[in-house]
Amino acid sequence: MAPAANTVERLEERQIGQQLDEVETRLVDQLAGRKEITEERVRNIVRAIRERFADARIRAFLPILVERAARRELGL
Repeated sequence: MAPAANTVERLEERQIGQQLDEVETRLVDQLAGRKEITEERVRNIVRAIRERFADARIRAFLPILVERAARRELGL
């Protein structure tokens, strides 16, 4: 693969990582103050779901897929 392609892939991967971090932060912020759902639980769920998608070939939709799965698991 050409060096430019590798650079683009790394940039895209970084952007997706940032978006996934934003999903985690958004859910933590949204659920702040709810005693039944701790911040630690939210973070653990999001990270576990991220790991399930670690080998996904198409990564552009990971943030929305992770957020939807986390919301389902959290009962939202």
